[in-house]
Amino acid sequence: MRNILFVGLAIAVLAGQAAAGEKVVLEADDDYAPYSYVEKGQHKGIYVDFLKKVAEKLAPAYEVSLQPVPWKRGLQNLEKGDSLALFPPYFNKERKFIQPYSTPLFRETVVLFCTDEVMKTPRKNFPDDFAGLTIGINLGFALGEKMVSAAKSGKIKTEEVKGNEANIKKLNAGRIGCYANDRMSVIHSAKGLRGNSEFKNFKLNEAVELSGEDAFIGYSMANNASYKADFIAKMNTAIEEAKKAGVLTKLLADYSK
Repeated sequence: MRNILFVGLAIAVLAGQAAAGEKVVLEADDDYAPYSYVEKGQHKGIYVDFLKKVAEKLAPAYEVSLQPVPWKRGLQNLEKGDSLALFPPYFNKERKFIQPYSTPLFRETVVLFCTDEVMKTPRKNFPDDFAGLTIGINLGFALGEKMVSAAKSGKIKTEEVKGNEANIKKLNAGRIGCYANDRMSVIHSAKGLRGNSEFKNFKLNEAVELSGEDAFIGYSMANNASYKADFIAKMNTAIEEAKKAGVLTKLLADYSK
């Protein structure tokens, strides 16, 4: 009788473990509104909401949680293998520690916003029309080929600070000539500053479109979790299915209102 009871308990425990699923943590940028950010202690954003819905499709095999972190720390965690994944990096061949990348989440449009003073001179061709200017970028921001080439040649100078708000404030104060980032992200952050008196006469001047960049979940090459390959395959399938079902399109529309 005892043996039967013991076996029954063991089966119940194993069944409970199987039902719970593998716990997987995806780290996320904590300061990239409207895609992934923390506001009043709450992790929110387009990619956050989207991946929460996608993660539901992976249950019960995987119990996925999203953890906001400072972007630079997230990249360091990937490089050391301390985390499995981080979103939403662009593809960057210099970051050899990210491998593989997921199926694309969304294609963001990176543009250059400049001050009124800079735009007094017509500027349409990058980088020639922007030579000598200082361009603000977010800490850990992956520069596109045009920006990399221009920075290496010395035609432009780049300055890094953490987050959109800090760069928009520098732009408003004239401490940088332009700011490069995703269009939707910059517009969203600028709206949040509209009530500040110092931004009474501030407006965003879009100068040129620099590139279209796909955003991904980036996986750590150094993290060799036993479930990694299976999880990535299932996550990619779930992402594609959710996009086809219009989940991302609806979220983009909701956040654009």
